Amino acid sequence: MDVIRGAQVEGRRSVEHVDTGLQIRLVHPDGIGDAIGLQRGDVVETINGHPVCDPIDYRFYMGEEDVSALVRRGEDRFLFEIEKDIEDDLGVDFEDMPILKCDNKCVFCFLHQMPKGLRKTLYYQDDDYRLSFLHGAYVTLTNLSEDEFQRIIDQKLSPMYISVHATDPKLRAELLGRRRATPVLDRIDILAKHGIQMHAQVVLCPGINDGRALKQTVFDLAARHPRVESLGVVPLGLTKFRKNLPRLNPVTRADAVMAIREITAWQGMLKKRLGTRFVYLGDEMYLMTGQSVPKRSEYDGFPLVENGIGMVRRFIDGFENRIEDLENLALPPQRFVLVTGMLGTHFLDEMVKRLNQISWIDARVVPVVNHFLGEGITVSGLLSGNDIGRALIDARIRSDETVLLPPNCLNHNGLFLDDLLLKDLEQEVECRAVVGTYDLVETIQNAVGGVSAFVGAGSEIVAHPYISSHQMEN
Repeated sequence: MDVIRGAQVEGRRSVEHVDTGLQIRLVHPDGIGDAIGLQRGDVVETINGHPVCDPIDYRFYMGEEDVSALVRRGEDRFLFEIEKDIEDDLGVDFEDMPILKCDNKCVFCFLHQMPKGLRKTLYYQDDDYRLSFLHGAYVTLTNLSEDEFQRIIDQKLSPMYISVHATDPKLRAELLGRRRATPVLDRIDILAKHGIQMHAQVVLCPGINDGRALKQTVFDLAARHPRVESLGVVPLGLTKFRKNLPRLNPVTRADAVMAIREITAWQGMLKKRLGTRFVYLGDEMYLMTGQSVPKRSEYDGFPLVENGIGMVRRFIDGFENRIEDLENLALPPQRFVLVTGMLGTHFLDEMVKRLNQISWIDARVVPVVNHFLGEGITVSGLLSGNDIGRALIDARIRSDETVLLPPNCLNHNGLFLDDLLLKDLEQEVECRAVVGTYDLVETIQNAVGGVSAFVGAGSEIVAHPYISSHQMEN
């Protein structure tokens, strides 16, 4: 599945249902497709009689030594009988698959709170079970036909990442913006019966799905462990553009303190019962209270790190484990500016103190207020290029300083949320800027070596709690 994991998603058209057929974009020389005469624009319709709708179907049905492929070329169709090694494919690349539209109107949906005038791909609302399997995107399972649901079982599309939000059907319907009760446990039970592993998510909305409702959700899902392997609880995000939408309260420091207290207690109970803490809070909850994020051992192997749960702990520990690599270098003096959202100062300040003990490093942190979406949005992945530029200018950035940017604030084309390019930022602040990785030591080593990292094709996709990874990072 490596070929699929590298697929780019931003910019794909969204559809209500998936049609049969994969159109060939490229035929690689000397491959099977080249040998049998496949051409760009050909459409692979079936393999061994099975309809092919996307790369998952293609990989699933190509895993045979004897393959019969029905290919459409214009008005003509050709049937190719192929003998091959079991691991071989056709040696072709396909056009990007369209993504399935979301049919919910979630009261907390971040995309409904975006400003007008951004690139249209940022407004695509998807709820595609295939992206859940391929990229770890969370899905509600509300828009699946019976055939699509059965396909998850038949093709063992595991694990699946499920947006639960509440296990009470009426409350879940309220959160998803649906008129009728929307149960989820019945579908989870069917998937569990057939061996599908699942991870669940709750977007915490104070006064709606917290308190007793959250406790019910946690323990309903924990009762389905180990098939439901984990549950992440992340805070909702509210922008300044939230208009004509259901009224929601932001997660306050008091809300976060309460959530930490409750979930810590439940973790203790579940650890004794299940051997795992099962439920984990988003890093923002700890940072907004000024508390340290939990120790590495308390994340039970980081099952939800791609959802921003445990990412700070891995970032800190990785830095501590590797800082000697920087201490052992003998380099000319280097100046670095670490850009972050407002929450990032809670852990970056201490890391910069450590960096400044190294003889050749002079580093500082520049936190960025999010004027673009609203000051309540405090994470680095939702910073705009213009806000970053303004903060650097206000911090009196110097031409001999190198700006280190968070890896999740640009897409694979080097575009910020507001369509500013990296080179535009560099021209504005009149200094060099490089895109970091999720390893600060590696980021500094790359900067010294003239390397800038981009999250793009072939990279691991890291999801954001509020916006799907493929919308923000691809």
